[in-house]
Amino acid sequence: MQRKLTLVLLLTIVAQSVIAGGPWPRKKGSGYAQLSGTYLGYSKIFDANSDIVSLRRNMTDVTIQAYLEYGLTDRFLFIVNMPFKYVSSSDNVNATTYFIDTVPAGSSFGLNTVLMGFKYTIVNKKVLFAAGLNGEANVARYDSLTTIRTGPESFVIHPYLSTGTTFGKFFTQLDAGYRFRLNGYSDEVDLAYEFGYSWNQKTYFILNVRGRISMQNGSYDNAVTPNNPFGRDIHTMIDPNNQTYVGYGLKFIQKIKKINLNAGVYSGYGQLVAATPSVSVGIAYEW
Repeated sequence: MQRKLTLVLLLTIVAQSVIAGGPWPRKKGSGYAQLSGTYLGYSKIFDANSDIVSLRRNMTDVTIQAYLEYGLTDRFLFIVNMPFKYVSSSDNVNATTYFIDTVPAGSSFGLNTVLMGFKYTIVNKKVLFAAGLNGEANVARYDSLTTIRTGPESFVIHPYLSTGTTFGKFFTQLDAGYRFRLNGYSDEVDLAYEFGYSWNQKTYFILNVRGRISMQNGSYDNAVTPNNPFGRDIHTMIDPNNQTYVGYGLKFIQKIKKINLNAGVYSGYGQLVAATPSVSVGIAYEW
């Protein structure tokens, strides 16, 4: 029961507008730009067996990211996301029976994985259907002494399909993709579902369910050593290899003319992910 009620950070969820993402196209020359922030402070994690264990040090993880969608044609969309991350571990050491020793405290600020992609709306009728392709660049910083990183050491190629529809005051969308990851990281299956409601086309409440399943086919071992049989990277739990999770959350969006204000809270369950609340807020401009 404790596992089901424990909130878990979903690092890949961005608090975007209802019209950002999904199969819906944009008119040529129109766009959507957003600045958002996510905060996480955690000292407990789900381990590889989905058991909740304590870290030696408390972690702080803050992400600020700029997101852009731009219509190249009435069906062809350009997407870019540039996230910056600040990560730190506390000086104090917590008691735990899971880890034999610990790693030094530290902090780092730098780019996370920079994303660039394209999406094409194949069917633009009552039920929409689109296909997309994202590329994620390995530009993150990593300190092997403290095991603090600002993102995974992997390039990613991410093809995906998206479908959605509106009916009355409701809308729904489903995305499914496969993430080819390099540098020894395991590939991943990526799924996302949203169900939203708006009574005035200005205020939106959106239920979000997202899952990521590791294919366990990578050679990267999270820096396993004799004194750290579970991996040194697990001491900070920042983007280790073979993460798996299923998460759910609620997004709120308020549109004020061309300005969109949004916020999100997420919960879930997984393996090799932080077990703590995650909150996200953002402001966007649409033209």
